[in-house]
Amino acid sequence: MKRILLLLLAIGVLAACKSKKKTGRGDEPMTFEDFQALFTPGTLPYKLTPDTLQLKLADSLALDTAAMHFLPDTLGKGDFGKREQADYFPLQRIPGGVVNYMVVRGDGRSQSVGYLCFFDKKGKYLSRIRVANTGSADGTTSSLLIDNKNVIKISSEKRLDGNRSALKEDFYMVDAKGTTTLIMTNSNGPANAGQIFNPIDTLPRKHKFSGDYTAGDMSIVSIRDGEDNKTFQFFITFSKDNGACKGELSGKGNYLAGNRGEYKDKESSCGISFQFSAGRVNIREIGGCGAYRGIKCFFEGGFVKKAEKKKKK
Repeated sequence: MKRILLLLLAIGVLAACKSKKKTGRGDEPMTFEDFQALFTPGTLPYKLTPDTLQLKLADSLALDTAAMHFLPDTLGKGDFGKREQADYFPLQRIPGGVVNYMVVRGDGRSQSVGYLCFFDKKGKYLSRIRVANTGSADGTTSSLLIDNKNVIKISSEKRLDGNRSALKEDFYMVDAKGTTTLIMTNSNGPANAGQIFNPIDTLPRKHKFSGDYTAGDMSIVSIRDGEDNKTFQFFITFSKDNGACKGELSGKGNYLAGNRGEYKDKESSCGISFQFSAGRVNIREIGGCGAYRGIKCFFEGGFVKKAEKKKKK
């Protein structure tokens, strides 16, 4: 009888050891299944607000070296100071249409930030975007909503004088490679005559072709650095015939030989050809882009590069 009891006890101990989840504390090796189990399972739609980011979390829940191995070293780059120690917490994991989502929270001295990380269906990390925060230096807060169709909406609100505020909503789609494409922007913020809102304005522009190219006051082709020297990010908006026909498109393009670039939309036949020369870029449609413009105008024409404003020392 004692032998049977000892055997049952041993089996129970082994089962408990096998079922015990790693917590993310300590430097012991961790599998992707262990890492994934740290996140609370969820479904779409999903919402993340500044209020959620302000909820107190136990220090023991923070991801450590073993868990952070599945995320990039640059996860919080640009949000926290070089000497600022930030802690990262697992929030939610959600199966998506073409990628899976994992939401990570970063806590620093000045603010808390939410990141939406994209993983492919086999568990490989692809990329991330900053989707929410409790308040930047200028008082702007942001929140996230992913709807049932996998449309990602990032809302940014900035307090103005009195009881007024400016709200900007950016809508994105993500492809199977983790690349996000801005598909629409709504804003009720104050705008000056001739002012264009450029969603990629603050991104790096170190490549020789990166910069802003304009044609008139309300038409711009904005080029920013890509993930490497063979790719670039772009934003195009134009207004023709006194505003009667408008177009707007953004995405990721590839550089080709002969100072050329090309963009092909993965969801439609839309394509844009870029021809760069000294201080200029010419664009033209190489596919039907009617979903992004009026029916009487096209993505075409020449744009002159603006001189970049020198930063004050």
